[in-house]
Amino acid sequence: MQSDFLTFSTFDEIEAFWIEATGVSPTLTQLSAGPLNFKARSDEFTGVTLTWVKSEGRQLWRDTVQDGRLHFGYMIESEGLVRSAGFEINPADALVWIPGKEVDYLLEGPLFSLEFTVSEELVAALGWEPTGAPLRKVSEAHLNRLTHVAQMASAWLDTAVDLDKETFETRLNVWRDLLLDALAKVLQPWFQNSDLELSALPASKQYDIIRSAEVLFSNGEIDDSPDVSVIAADLGISRRKLYYAFQNTLGIGPRRFIELKRLHQLRRDLRSAHRDETSVTELAYKNGFTQLGRLSGLYKQHFGEGPRETLVSPA
Repeated sequence: MQSDFLTFSTFDEIEAFWIEATGVSPTLTQLSAGPLNFKARSDEFTGVTLTWVKSEGRQLWRDTVQDGRLHFGYMIESEGLVRSAGFEINPADALVWIPGKEVDYLLEGPLFSLEFTVSEELVAALGWEPTGAPLRKVSEAHLNRLTHVAQMASAWLDTAVDLDKETFETRLNVWRDLLLDALAKVLQPWFQNSDLELSALPASKQYDIIRSAEVLFSNGEIDDSPDVSVIAADLGISRRKLYYAFQNTLGIGPRRFIELKRLHQLRRDLRSAHRDETSVTELAYKNGFTQLGRLSGLYKQHFGEGPRETLVSPA
């Protein structure tokens, strides 16, 4: 693939790109400080979109499907662990984003992945109705074949700029059919009852604890200065069990995780606000930050710019 990847520096850019290209609405919690450095390349083959993704750092993603498109993805290379619903993802595992089911994945380091999006029209024409858990084991041989076909298709697209329109569209459709044929073989576990399913088992207990704590946070049931003992009591577990659930799964404690969630919400508010109608102080207090000096340092360390710079920058 010769063409450059697009580089995204903010989550807003990623979200806009992802919803348009794939129909998936993402939510990101950046667990490691520093620039996001998220890169993606999207190739369109008449109803089939390939999205090649390169990401760095520790990130927690939660995605939901916005429409009837079929979305499928897997990792090609990873320098750190990748988990979904508390389970470690291996090279022969893959994900299908099923409407009504949230898909999450935790990245522990640099990752190179590939995602396929098939249009609603093609999904209906092919009669594809994937069911079951999003995460499943697949045939490694079929997955390798799919990657090979996708690499060839994207490489061809790089060289097709000088073709006349009719020839280009004809060959584009040939590549689309080759991609669909290879994809259909990989998707078989979602089209039939299979003993290769991973997520039919309950999510790990530690993962369940984290999700329950997140619900408390989302519902506003966690104070601005969260007491870990109170959160643990609300969940009916010990403080030690709560701490180790976060530490073992995310590599950070519950207080730090909640602080990061608030930082990300503050950043979204700052980017969407008009600088003449609000202030950093107002939005900081709204999101539970009362020590503005400490906030400024935390924010700049994590996002590479101060909160005021985010507020005055173009949306």
